[in-house]
Amino acid sequence: MNIMKNIEPYLPVSIDGIIENSPHTIASKALCSTGHTDVRFFSYAMGESISKEHQEEDSLIYVFEGKLKVVYNKDDEQVVSQGELIVLPGNVAYGIEVLEDAKSFNILVK
Repeated sequence: MNIMKNIEPYLPVSIDGIIENSPHTIASKALCSTGHTDVRFFSYAMGESISKEHQEEDSLIYVFEGKLKVVYNKDDEQVVSQGELIVLPGNVAYGIEVLEDAKSFNILVK
């Protein structure tokens, strides 16, 4: 496989088992990274956060476990819970506050 990584081809895998939660940290596992697309799984420990960062790419964040607060622009925020997704347009600064242990599947597309 030239582009996909960190997952075995042809074998079904449980989405819950791709990345594990770790206490007091945020972890990520890349599945694909090209000049136009970045696909990652994240695990977040409750109470952790990611400071606002400017992203050139459009971002899709699907929360498949737990609850996150996405903060964007100057003072806007949305809570995204298990089974929900949020799309953020490119050229918007956003960050994440972890409301409870969570996992997400993120796709960034340029």
